[in-house]
Amino acid sequence: MNQKHYLLKGTFILTLTGLLTRAAGFLYKIFLSRAIGASEIGLFQLTLPVSAFCMALSCGGIQTAVSRFTAEYYARKDHRAALRILACALLLSGGASLACTAAMFFGAPWIARSFLLEPACAPLLRMTALSIPFSVIHGCIGGYFIGRKNVSVTAGAQLTEQLLRIASVLFLFVLFQKSGKPMDASVMALGQIAGELFAAIFCIYHLFLGKNAPQKGRKGQNLKVRVRRDDIRRTLSVSMPLGLNRMLMCVLQGIEAALLPQMLQRSGCGSAQALAIYGTLTGMSLPLIMFPTAITAALGTLLLPAVSEAHTLHQDKRIAGTVDAGFQGSLLLGLYFLCAFLLFGGSVGDLLFHSQMAGIFTRKLALLCPFLYINTTLVNILHGLGATTLVTIWNVVGFGIRLVAIVLFVPISGIDGYFVGTLLSQAFLTSCSLLALHRRSSFRTDLMDAFVKPALVCMVSGTVSFLFKNALPYLGRTSWGALLCLAGIYTIAFLVTAFFSLPQKNMRRKILSHSIKI
Repeated sequence: MNQKHYLLKGTFILTLTGLLTRAAGFLYKIFLSRAIGASEIGLFQLTLPVSAFCMALSCGGIQTAVSRFTAEYYARKDHRAALRILACALLLSGGASLACTAAMFFGAPWIARSFLLEPACAPLLRMTALSIPFSVIHGCIGGYFIGRKNVSVTAGAQLTEQLLRIASVLFLFVLFQKSGKPMDASVMALGQIAGELFAAIFCIYHLFLGKNAPQKGRKGQNLKVRVRRDDIRRTLSVSMPLGLNRMLMCVLQGIEAALLPQMLQRSGCGSAQALAIYGTLTGMSLPLIMFPTAITAALGTLLLPAVSEAHTLHQDKRIAGTVDAGFQGSLLLGLYFLCAFLLFGGSVGDLLFHSQMAGIFTRKLALLCPFLYINTTLVNILHGLGATTLVTIWNVVGFGIRLVAIVLFVPISGIDGYFVGTLLSQAFLTSCSLLALHRRSSFRTDLMDAFVKPALVCMVSGTVSFLFKNALPYLGRTSWGALLCLAGIYTIAFLVTAFFSLPQKNMRRKILSHSIKI
């Protein structure tokens, strides 16, 4: 499979999988918002930074290391060495995951009381701790298949994890309904265990018995491998910097998760109201804003090894072309959803979640879209260029901006202070990424073509939608039919205006080619 075909097929599969899992996740969140309420969702969301930290400590950047070295060994036709790397990763991550599970399970009361500042999180921490070993197996084997360019297995594991998580929660809902007991956040934790368990089983099956299993392993011979010290050294040399980065991010996310409800209470909210605001923000509005990153995340996952290869071969023009296509495509995607969420965010919040607060938050968070989507792509390219340390520093500074906003602005202006801090943080990361890519490659961008003309595209398409909405009374209703009609009008106006505003035919061809890959 050549590189172009691999990127085209892999991006399509991972994008489709991401969209399907996120769509299922939306339905899941809608169901939960009505079954257990925003405050219970907020309670579970508080535990996620802790489990994410344990996952970063257990697996960290090992999945990336497995993908990288597996691709390298398969290029050399050394399949046995690739299996050694996988065995090394499972050995290292498996031992660390068991230690983290024990620490999180037995230390749950202290973590909930001292770190999360919410003792009610202790039972949830204990349950989510049990999912960590399964997540590690899922992650390592998934990285191995990405390195082998069999992204369908990784995509299938993602779908399995999401669908089984939802199915198990629905099953528990039926049981609770029959017993007459009210549902709470514990069903989310149990669903997470079930999802990761079945995803791990799915990956193990494909490793040993599936059609993508190593050929020598089908007959049970030559599959046993002995891990070497050099394998451990190489794996740790790549995974440790990435793991430390992720652990640091998890610590900062945990601080943010603990601080935000507390600062909201200082602004005048009660404890239950603060948790409801936090749950609406992190469980409803932010997932909606993050939905389109399924496209940029899939592209970034596949561009990382491609950029790394070009960097090794000193192919600066190839790197510049990749950065340019990724930047322009991500920018257009971000601007499209910026206008879409501003125009339709309120209606989407009402229709999806039956929550006016979710609609308000979605419209305010819309300003993040261009920065968020660009960062998802550019950060992966920078990792491929070996700028992991720089990205870590920028992320820390960005989180610092958000934490300062939470401490200083939220007690005064409420949740709006958090929105301002998040916007400044993402804008800072975008600026640093573009500056670093400008210095590390021959990437250049024109101010008019990159920013001014896309802004005009947004204004024109938004104005067209606004005029149709006011001209036709039916489109002014809050209904799925009206929303879909307006979204269709807006999309057509945006695409037509964007196409004819592109400066040159070769630029049109490049952006269209990038869109086809997505």
